Amino acid sequence: MAMSPDPKVLKIQIGIELRRLRENAGHTAAEAAEALGGAVPKISKIENGKQAATPEEVEKLADLYGTPAKRRKYLANLAAQVPKRSRRRTMYRDAVPDWVQRFFALESEATEMKIYEVELITGLFQIEDYARATLLAWEPAADPRLVESHVKTRMERQAVLARTDPALDLHVVLSESALHRVQGSQDVMARQLNHLLEVSELPNVRLQVLPFDANRIAVTSSAALMHLSDQQLSTVYLEDFLGATYLWEPEEYTRYSVIFERLSNAALPVPKTRQLIARVLKKYR
Repeated sequence: MAMSPDPKVLKIQIGIELRRLRENAGHTAAEAAEALGGAVPKISKIENGKQAATPEEVEKLADLYGTPAKRRKYLANLAAQVPKRSRRRTMYRDAVPDWVQRFFALESEATEMKIYEVELITGLFQIEDYARATLLAWEPAADPRLVESHVKTRMERQAVLARTDPALDLHVVLSESALHRVQGSQDVMARQLNHLLEVSELPNVRLQVLPFDANRIAVTSSAALMHLSDQQLSTVYLEDFLGATYLWEPEEYTRYSVIFERLSNAALPVPKTRQLIARVLKKYR
């Protein structure tokens, strides 16, 4: 049975996109509020994901912002999926392809991210050829145009690394296996690890590798912890073969934060991480 998308994520995504549309169109929050016949605080709540916008309200704002028909319809459909009444807490999942856009919306606004990756270099650090190879490994018969579209999107996401308002504080722990799991070719891996060394020098990036010989560590799945200051929320993002799950309870975020801290403590310090990457890089040259 299909599971409903997370209503909290839907509200956040709609709010983020409506705010971008408003700012790109050059309208103030007061003008948006006037279009809805409401007050500025309502627009603030909608844009921060605190209050759901109805499909009708989305349509009115889209009219004001001059939003293209395709995007307008997409956002109105999202708004229609938000439950009118709160439900008892349950596990929500996002199915492909919408979960991709929801994750990107959260990632684009995150002020702090902690990521643990088991088998692959995390998407924000991937070069084009590595990204293409991972996509084709997942679906060898994929339409080349779709693959290139995904690669382009993955590269565009990396703009968050240079974002200053708000700046992103990114801490990544990679399993050493990600350095050895060949994607594409030896040449692709050489260029990918060289790029990894470059991004590890960014002032807002802390990159560590969890070595094979780390003791008392048995974490077998990847996870991303995200904090969005403007929305005053934190979530844990878990991805699997069927889609994505978001965990919102404070105790869940705390638990994953503790696990991530254990991984970070067991991982190599940043200087030794760079040394290990450089050593592995030599075998690909």
